[in-house]
Formats: sequence, structure tokens, C-alpha cells
Amino acid sequence: MRSLLKNHTLWVATDGSQGERADLRNAHLAGRSLWRVDLRRALLDGCDLAAANLDHADFRGASLRGAHLSSASLWEANFAGADLRDADLRDAKLDHADLSRADISDVNLEGASLKLVRLDRPG
Repeated sequence: MRSLLKNHTLWVATDGSQGERADLRNAHLAGRSLWRVDLRRALLDGCDLAAANLDHADFRGASLRGAHLSSASLWEANFAGADLRDADLRDAKLDHADLSRADISDVNLEGASLKLVRLDRPG
């Protein structure tokens, strides 16, 4: 995982000319501590991140369609411009998170904590 994240960070920093985009589609990462992880523009469709610690994580422009984030800690996470369609965010802690311009169509937010979350819609 460390190598994948390092290659992804290089891919982001060089706008794709070096490194490799993180492809974590359908990966099982439930319960992991990924505090401050940089997954900008990563592919996380169907990824299981239930109960993961993702405080301060950067998901700007990432694809998280159908991702499982139930009970995840996402305090101050940045999802600006991310695709969260059909994601499961039940009981997630999204306090102070940025969901501006994110596609949250059909997202399950039942029981989620949304204190001071930014919810500007795409447009």
C-alpha cells in the first residue's frame, strides 16, 4: 500500500507524466488508518473503507462510486469535485468535510454526522 500511495502522489504531482494513478476499485480497506492520505483523482469505485480513519484525507476529483464508507471517520476530508454516486456513508463522521461540487446522487447519509460540512452542488 505504501508503494501504491507513493506512486500515486508522484502521479498527482507530475499531472500523470510519472508515477501511477491509484486504482483501489473494490479493494478491502475497512478499518484501516489512512489519516491525511492523498487520493486526489484516485479510482475507488466499490472500495470498502467502512470504519476507516480518513480524517483530513484528500479525495478531490476521485471516483468513489458505490464505495462503502459506513462508520468511517472523515473529519475535514476533502471530497471537492469527487464522484460519490451510490456511496454508503451511513453513520460516517463528516464534520467539517468539503463536499463542494461533489456528485452525491443516491448517497446514503443515514445517521451521518454533518456538522459544518460544505455541500455546494455541482453547477
